[in-house]
Amino acid sequence: MDLRKPLGSKIKYFRKQKGLTQEQLAEKIGIETNTLSNVETGKSFMSFKVFQKLPEILEVQPYEFFIYDENLTVEYKEQLAKKIKKNKNSRVLFLIENILKQIN
Repeated sequence: MDLRKPLGSKIKYFRKQKGLTQEQLAEKIGIETNTLSNVETGKSFMSFKVFQKLPEILEVQPYEFFIYDENLTVEYKEQLAKKIKKNKNSRVLFLIENILKQIN
């Protein structure tokens, strides 16, 4: 299994959670913005030396980059969350949002 895409997706997710742009994160870890873009899309990956900087900068545990279900991608979760927010039933929304928080 090629891990570049799911790892890139996790990096993008954590970057956005931290409120950083690609430019800001790339500068903090010492790579070019286009390199980070390629990493986030799964086209390439960074060196381990650079990767080691991510947990501290993004304030996550290193193992969190490797927890994923290939059938439930970060993008899918985000799309699902948007659909749920359009739902008028606030009790359903509350329940589903809590479930999504548990699986993120």
